[in-house]
Amino acid sequence: MGLTRGDVFYRFLKPPVRSYLSWIYNIQVKSNPLKDLNEPYLLLGNHVTNEDPIISNVYANRLIRYVAGDANQDHWLKRILLTQLESIPFAKNTGDAKSIRVLVRHVRAGHPVGLYPEGGRNWDGATDELVPSTGKLIKLLKVPVYGIIFKGGYLSRPRWAAYPRKGKLVMEIKELFGRDTIARKTPDELQALLVEKLDHNEYVWQRAQRIPFKGKRLAEHIERLLYVCPHCNAVNTIKSKGDQFYCTACDSQYSINVYGEILGCNDFSDTISWNQWQRKFLPKIIGEGFQYVNEDVLLSKKEIGRKLWQRDTVKLVFSPDSLEISGKKGAETILLSDISGLSITFQDVVEFYLDKFKYRLRFDPQRHMSVKLFYDLLGTLVKGEH
Repeated sequence: MGLTRGDVFYRFLKPPVRSYLSWIYNIQVKSNPLKDLNEPYLLLGNHVTNEDPIISNVYANRLIRYVAGDANQDHWLKRILLTQLESIPFAKNTGDAKSIRVLVRHVRAGHPVGLYPEGGRNWDGATDELVPSTGKLIKLLKVPVYGIIFKGGYLSRPRWAAYPRKGKLVMEIKELFGRDTIARKTPDELQALLVEKLDHNEYVWQRAQRIPFKGKRLAEHIERLLYVCPHCNAVNTIKSKGDQFYCTACDSQYSINVYGEILGCNDFSDTISWNQWQRKFLPKIIGEGFQYVNEDVLLSKKEIGRKLWQRDTVKLVFSPDSLEISGKKGAETILLSDISGLSITFQDVVEFYLDKFKYRLRFDPQRHMSVKLFYDLLGTLVKGEH
């Protein structure tokens, strides 16, 4: 098995990148069978930081070809690096058959491959729902499956936060399924086992560890995630500044400490429990009707298969039936029933498909509605779960 250009590039970058990430995250490796593996395998894990695939790669002994959301290809530098490292572009929340074929080709060539079955970084510190077809992929590839759990990764880099923190990241890697188990189990059985094995609650772990995660403005932009006030049940009234956040409806005051805990709230001490609670309000919000008006939202739109994006700054009016978009380049009304492939990317970008076009809406946490409220409402309506 000869070395590819990606393998050579990986070996060149690995030592300095490993040293840098180990210092930035204060990485502690609890177990790591990847350092001795020479056979092809599939690596799955909980997704908590932008650097997850890089961290796992620099602690493996061979280049892992990772599936990466196609939004990562938009920036020229990322595109060059991902191409050099032979990453596999994937359109989120769509059946991307081309990406599956590339995965199979790499495995047949003897290469390790990796992906995050949550489909994106989790928002609150608990492993999110897994893409339901992951069990089928495991059966298709027929190679050993390893799992990587990052403990402390979420508290180091909360997806909603304006700034990083410095604490500790404990990395634990173990075999999830050998070839015999994969041969015996059905895809549904593998999927159920995978949900159990990748489950991680950052705050359960942190309550036992009590590791300080120090940084600046620890609560800033938490309104990306939290959108219902537990004191007065007002929706989309959370604002943040520094280590503090508050409700503009009832003036309840909250804060985040160095342990990632929420202070000042009698009901919730962490983002997981708060988020689970607020999601129960979605049917009520929909049932009562709503209209959220967002001025100066950045819209990017392109025809599928083309590289050129049309960009505009638009007024976005969100109601239970439609998205009304109006800007300098025109106006359109999008029926929610026509939307497919909904996903949330990076911190503030919501993507979806409509007919032959892909749309991206970029929210500003200080000026627009909560991006998670928008995404959760839109997802509930598109799926018809309300």
